[in-house]
Amino acid sequence: MDSTGSSELVERKKTVQEYYRKRAMDYDQQKSRTWQSERGFGAEIIDEVINALSALKGKEVLEVGVGSGRIAQPLISEVEPYFVGLDLSREMLKSAKTKLSPHRRSVNLVLGDAEHLPFTENAFDAIICMSTMHYFADQRAIVADFRDRLKRPGVFVYGDLTLHELDNRGFLDRMERLLSKPHAKYYKPDEMKKLLEKQGFQVPKTRTVPYRKSYEALIEDKGRYFGVKREALQEFVSKATPEEQELYGLGKNEMTLFYTLITALKDGRAV
Repeated sequence: MDSTGSSELVERKKTVQEYYRKRAMDYDQQKSRTWQSERGFGAEIIDEVINALSALKGKEVLEVGVGSGRIAQPLISEVEPYFVGLDLSREMLKSAKTKLSPHRRSVNLVLGDAEHLPFTENAFDAIICMSTMHYFADQRAIVADFRDRLKRPGVFVYGDLTLHELDNRGFLDRMERLLSKPHAKYYKPDEMKKLLEKQGFQVPKTRTVPYRKSYEALIEDKGRYFGVKREALQEFVSKATPEEQELYGLGKNEMTLFYTLITALKDGRAV
């Protein structure tokens, strides 16, 4: 990587850290409003993760981008793995520490960089990465790194917002870059599936969950931290093509987003 690319990467990380430093205080409340759920995710999202890792009681599970622990808490309660949570934000880890305190004997929270994982190869039975991959400029390299940290057999669970499969102009990516400075890239579900397969994973299951989100919530969650006004988002939406309006169900006050979960197996072997 040249010096320009390296400096951009450093600045992105600093921006992410500052964003979540500001956001940590009300992060869970914002997510609960978005998903209309105290857990900060729809039940179908949490259930998919738990089902994918249900056989891993007492096994080593790493979550990259553990955040406030909104996935970790139900996972640890249901599956009872030995859990390691990695995050770039000290403030978010403090939230996770409080939330996961009843399980502290089986939890290790680590302040660290997902693009320089502080773990040996073949260290984990499973790796989870939820709502985090879009910050990484080279997601292919990240997936390869995750693969190397997994034992054989091993499970990788990916979850993130994704483009609509027919969004060939990158409407969602362009909107996200308006709202969030550190955003790098969203994939279509099939693009991420192929990326995983090229890195040696078998993908037995992909599920995309649509949900409605208001423009006000988009500004509250992201835009206001980067000085983006509601008017700027409304102007962007008003310029959407008829096809984009249909794909994302663009209305006067809200739109449809798509959250995709992929369960991938290292070397194609089941747990």
